[in-house]
Amino acid sequence: MESAEREARPQARFEHLFKVVIMVHMKKTSLVHAKAHLSELVDAAEHRGQRVIILRHGKPAAAIVPVAVAERRTTKHRPMTAAEAEALLQEVEKSGRPSSMSISEALGRDRLD
Repeated sequence: MESAEREARPQARFEHLFKVVIMVHMKKTSLVHAKAHLSELVDAAEHRGQRVIILRHGKPAAAIVPVAVAERRTTKHRPMTAAEAEALLQEVEKSGRPSSMSISEALGRDRLD
């Protein structure tokens, strides 16, 4: 993504974080069920935009997603530069509310003492 485009779309910086959230909200099905109902799963992806994770032995093995989603994933994303990472951290720091809580308290490390 070009830096000018990235600045025009600030939420683009966080797109990689949404991948985890999307996987949690995807429908999950076993490989046996997917084999038996492949046509239905493809129809759901094509017409309703539904995303399905196929599990093999209870672990994610593949996904059925709409074509538009698959096409978006083919573009290569470059890693953030150190300057971009620093700018992002500063932006996050500025957007947070001031707190009197220490980092250890926020992480709950004090509860073990």
